[in-house]
Amino acid sequence: MPGTHPAAIAGAELTAAASLFDCRDCGACCASFRVSFYWAEADALGLPEALVEQLSPWYACLAGTNAASPRCQALQGEVGHCVTCAVYLQRPSPCRELQPGDAQCSKARLAWRLPALVVPSTEKVPGLAAATLPMPAHPARRDRR
Repeated sequence: MPGTHPAAIAGAELTAAASLFDCRDCGACCASFRVSFYWAEADALGLPEALVEQLSPWYACLAGTNAASPRCQALQGEVGHCVTCAVYLQRPSPCRELQPGDAQCSKARLAWRLPALVVPSTEKVPGLAAATLPMPAHPARRDRR
């Protein structure tokens, strides 16, 4: 939506995947990866300066994620249990792009020894790798000889 502040549309971003899995019971991604993004994104989203670490003239990351054992400073709670993000509505693009059950999510959950997410194969959820089952023949479509 041109001209709309990213934080204003954050509430409308819930995907079908997010409705199948509550990330507030996990947080593994927030404690597994460096969250780097174009530096101007922090200003555009209104991220607090204390949560932004400058990496280069062009890139920044969320504080705490540029470490040998990354953990975003905005993450509150215990990974694998009850967690929350202090800047969820202002989170940068890498956080918005990661989806429950995608490759990055699976990698983070494995690192934290959390069970893999299983998405029902009948669901078609953007960003999720669900098993593809052959479609049965439609009952109304039969060979007419």
